[in-house]
Amino acid sequence: MKIKLNGEDLELQDGAVLSDICAKLGIDSKGVAFAIDSEVIPRDEWASTKLAEGTDVMMIRAVCGG
Repeated sequence: MKIKLNGEDLELQDGAVLSDICAKLGIDSKGVAFAIDSEVIPRDEWASTKLAEGTDVMMIRAVCGG
């Protein structure tokens, strides 16, 4: 299935949950936040938040710098 991640198509397996996005992208989930329909999803709900075809997900990553 395809979802929208920050406006770009991302292919995931059917039945994917929010936590699968980090695994698919090969990134550490520390410093990451997700929102669906402008609502931030708490980290403890990522594994139970099922995604559907066309779901619009926003991912925000904290970066260090100065």
